[in-house]
Amino acid sequence: MCPEKTLKRENIEKIINRSVASNEIVTQQKELVNTERKLKQAGDSLLKIKDKVVFVRQQLIDVRDQNRIKKTKQTQRALISANNRLQKLRQDLDEKRSKYRELKIIVREQKSIVKSLEKKEAAKQKAVARFIKKWERDYDQKLRLKRNNLKKRKRTL
Repeated sequence: MCPEKTLKRENIEKIINRSVASNEIVTQQKELVNTERKLKQAGDSLLKIKDKVVFVRQQLIDVRDQNRIKKTKQTQRALISANNRLQKLRQDLDEKRSKYRELKIIVREQKSIVKSLEKKEAAKQKAVARFIKKWERDYDQKLRLKRNNLKKRKRTL
């Protein structure tokens, strides 16, 4: 194969395989990283609150037992405050769970957007390579015709 054709093929392959990330892809990837970081933080706080709920629930059980044994004002106040803490923690837990679920959905959607943008970029590069290949083929054909015409004219002289 002649070196000119090899060079053309290599150029086309470079265009097809070259990873040119557009600004949009980079922006979406940055947003994805930020959202994944937020998701991890939300997951960590969710685990902490779950641990607190288990701890406060155990405290509530202990306070109930004490209240059954001794029915004093102090044990009743401790029982009420333990109940209130548990209710508040359960509300916080529900809020954190819903936030965590929403963040998981957002991360999944952002991943799909990044994937779609990368597919778009790859398709765009292939289309450009196809166009350049076709254009070079047509251009070379016209150039060959001109050369052949020039040769024929020279022969006639």
